[in-house]
Amino acid sequence: MQLFDSLFGRREQRWFENGAAGARHGKFQAHALSDGRKIPVLGTTVSREGVAFVSPRRLVETELQFTFILRERAIPSHVHVDQSEAMQAPERVVHRYFCTFTAIAADDWDAVVRYVENKPEPKKADFAPKTDDEFRSLPATIQNAVVDQLVRAGRLNAPAPGTVPLIRMIAGRVHELGQGRTAQDVLIHSRVKMDDGGTRAYDTRFRVFSSQRIELIA
Repeated sequence: MQLFDSLFGRREQRWFENGAAGARHGKFQAHALSDGRKIPVLGTTVSREGVAFVSPRRLVETELQFTFILRERAIPSHVHVDQSEAMQAPERVVHRYFCTFTAIAADDWDAVVRYVENKPEPKKADFAPKTDDEFRSLPATIQNAVVDQLVRAGRLNAPAPGTVPLIRMIAGRVHELGQGRTAQDVLIHSRVKMDDGGTRAYDTRFRVFSSQRIELIA
């Protein structure tokens, strides 16, 4: 998942730029699937949006199956390689990768957020899903429009009457458009229950305008 492009085509910094602000640094075990082989790698950084790791060999793919371990929890995911570079280690050249998540289970993503924020793992009774208060702060018109688009796209189960959708929101900064108008980019994390009882997570970017109009970005 990359940070939002700003208005007028100016790209904002990606999660790993500027010292990976908001990420948690530290070594963790992981492996990537490359050329049909499981390649052990050393994780170095985790954020809400992605991971960084060092591999002893060059990985040719730009899309990878990536499994990493946080707090003894194995987390499978798919990632997109945003940037890679060769670097000289004491004994040989290794390859460093900066990646964003393209697919990760909802519960696993929740565990990533807790790890990044250094929050303890909840007790089993605390695992009940909760609605994101940040999303609820949006005007009802915007909330409904976002939910409708996610449901139509198959990225959210239609909420039952009288219930709220189980989604989370990461808000970007507010942009001034002039003449009192503003726009804000938001990243919506939603999940869909599958027929086999599992869940699939999605991340969708919207641009929210002060006129209470929304625009799907990606």
